[in-house]
Amino acid sequence: MDSTDDPVSRAERALYDIQELADSTSEHHQSWALLYNCTQISKVILEKWNDDLTEEDLSEIRWMISELENSCQKLKDKVEQDSRDK
Repeated sequence: MDSTDDPVSRAERALYDIQELADSTSEHHQSWALLYNCTQISKVILEKWNDDLTEEDLSEIRWMISELENSCQKLKDKVEQDSRDK
């Protein structure tokens, strides 16, 4: 199997397209922050697929998870506000 066609390489290429979508919509779509942080977490994991994650990697992932939680809460608040406004 060609190293550019292994599953990790294919996943990295697909992730690049998803990152482009997240970057191009930046803050113009209600879910952009969720998509962006998910792709960033995935990027770190794929880059280290054949290596161990470092404490710095894990710290970065934890921070992105907290950003995901914040984004989810904002979306939840918006949904609740929208339902009250109806």
